Amino acid sequence: MSDGNPLTSGDIPRQIRRIGIPVGIGVLFNNLFQVVDTYFAGEISKEALAALALSFPIYFIIFGLGNGLGTGAAALIGNALGAGDREEAALLAAQGLTLTALLSLATAIIGIAASPRLFEILGATDAGVAYNMSYIRPIFQATTFFNLVFMFHAALSAQGETRPFRNFLILGFALNIFLDPWFIYGGFGIPAMGIAGVGVATALVQLIGSLYLGWRAFRSPLFGAFNLSMLRPDLRRIRQILKQGAPPALDLSTISIGGFVVTYFISRFGTEVVAAYAIASRLDGLIWIPLVGLDVATLVLVAQNNGARRFDRMWQTFNTALRYGLILMTLSGIIVFAFAYELIGIFTDEPAIIEIGVVYIRISALSLWAKPLGFIGFAALRGIKRPLLPMVISITRMIVLPAVALHILIALLGAGLLSIWWTIMWITVGTGLVAWYAVHRLMPRG
Repeated sequence: MSDGNPLTSGDIPRQIRRIGIPVGIGVLFNNLFQVVDTYFAGEISKEALAALALSFPIYFIIFGLGNGLGTGAAALIGNALGAGDREEAALLAAQGLTLTALLSLATAIIGIAASPRLFEILGATDAGVAYNMSYIRPIFQATTFFNLVFMFHAALSAQGETRPFRNFLILGFALNIFLDPWFIYGGFGIPAMGIAGVGVATALVQLIGSLYLGWRAFRSPLFGAFNLSMLRPDLRRIRQILKQGAPPALDLSTISIGGFVVTYFISRFGTEVVAAYAIASRLDGLIWIPLVGLDVATLVLVAQNNGARRFDRMWQTFNTALRYGLILMTLSGIIVFAFAYELIGIFTDEPAIIEIGVVYIRISALSLWAKPLGFIGFAALRGIKRPLLPMVISITRMIVLPAVALHILIALLGAGLLSIWWTIMWITVGTGLVAWYAVHRLMPRG
């Protein structure tokens, strides 16, 4: 986007594609990054695969913080740009960096201290806790780099520029293919690290990404008049970012907590089930990648047009993005259902794990059509600076309903593994419809 061309005019379908497609491509490679980790963990052992599954909810705490704060900052920056206040937009971006640095340090300290107990809750033995910590510790140590990646991406995407993020994620995927086996097995002066090498490779990629995206962000029009004094903590703007960013951060963290809830119940059925869930969850993430691009495009366009009071364009953005999402996810559900065995078989040749994973992703495929209702609905609500409702819906979807329903089904009634998969599916459908309804009640029409 040029300095004088906010996203408050022009063809909306084209703008959605221009913003969303690079994000979708980038997130595809980011998920393939996770697939590479899963593949090499599977090459190490079944225990290594389980370690990734048990660590995923903890890993998502970092992801939730960085992405959530970035989402809040992007909404505020986009509204300021749409209103024509570029100085305020730049100050918000700078304060986002300050806040990121402060919170990242606290997250790393608390995360490393609390993770052993969280692994114990999930059923890991003493040896298992030590094994899992060797993977997650370097990731927590790199929290600042993770979160700077998201904050720099927020500054760029609020201007409609998402290609640098795509470029970094493609580069990160390529590096991970090389770094994972090198750090796992050692060589060229690097000792063999085993599962710890997977974590170290991830941390190194995030360091590289924060440097690259920072370089691109500071060369953008938003930071044209940047000086170091803008980084001095400004409590008013920090509170604004926290007000908008904390709900989506907590929203994304509910995925982590929800992962704990589901893993807690499925761990009762054995290591094979946990390993199958790890594989199927990664595949699930690949399937709804296009929605992430539509999410970012919706947030940016709704935020800028909300700032400009162009309500007609906000609704056109929401409806167009939702139509794209429904078409893509319906087709994806059909493909996943048809090729479930082939997809799970990419990662393991153990029959028990394949059978469990196939059942899970086929049931999950039945709810794929409902995911755009949540993704795009939440993005629209955040774009109009109404982030609390998406957080409440996410807490209900990821934590409250699964915890209550699975406790009743598994602990009290003794239901089988299938009840877990069907419960997750119906919760996804129901809460997606709630998100769609909320947009129609809350987004202004002029």
